[in-house]
Amino acid sequence: MVTADRGGADSTSGAQPAPEATIRVRATKCRDGSAHAADETVCVEEPLEITVDDEPYYLTMRMPGEDIFLALGLCLTEGVISSFDDVLSVSHCIDSTNRVNVYLSPERRGPGAPARKRSGIVYASCGVCGKELLSDICVALAKSDRTVSMRLSQVFDMQKAMEAHQPVFYATGATHAAALFDGEGRTLASSEDVGRHNALDKAIGRVLFEKKGGEAKAAVLSSRLSYEMVQKAARLGVELIAGVSAPTSLAIDLAERLDITLIGFLRPGSANIYTSPERVTVD
Repeated sequence: MVTADRGGADSTSGAQPAPEATIRVRATKCRDGSAHAADETVCVEEPLEITVDDEPYYLTMRMPGEDIFLALGLCLTEGVISSFDDVLSVSHCIDSTNRVNVYLSPERRGPGAPARKRSGIVYASCGVCGKELLSDICVALAKSDRTVSMRLSQVFDMQKAMEAHQPVFYATGATHAAALFDGEGRTLASSEDVGRHNALDKAIGRVLFEKKGGEAKAAVLSSRLSYEMVQKAARLGVELIAGVSAPTSLAIDLAERLDITLIGFLRPGSANIYTSPERVTVD
């Protein structure tokens, strides 16, 4: 049985942050040489343990909510599954909302199943901490298709659509966001989390859950464009990745090798296109 997580199916509606995502704390606010006490809204950060077939697989610090989607997205981007059909069931542990149990289909557990090496804790600020070798995150990646052609104004519109679904960020300023779109720029999923990689995994997990993985053609991120973010999006078959910050050299190298259009410094009216610019028309 596949169950919804605490965030609920409507957690990307843009209305209000999920109740478990924020708390109010007392703080001293210093402004212009004066200080006063005030209540502030802060983003909750808690650990989430993901088990695969009852074996501990992954422990991350995350913002509570959309945990099922986070687990599914992680399993896809790490190569544990290749589609939602590989999942027998996924649900929260009966005894803890901070644990998600993933059970693979008998076919995925067979002799040809990929090895699972991920273990240890990975903190929200880094998506690859705990990896023994850089090559461990290099799962088999196919070269991108050439089905997408967009105007740059459409990319700006997608960025605005992502920003419209960041209720926790606007309440706290403490989260990253990731959104997935089809080839026409229509929103398929949008998620946020204290970890940039978690936000992308949640969005990927949502489109898998809704059987729309094949429709995802573009990703927009609120974070820098790092190697693992390109790798995660490439696992889904995305052709265009855009972010508000800078790419790393490895991200550019990987995007170029996979023929993915990589756009950085996405700001109102301006952007840098680093690889495969042929998909984008500057209007």
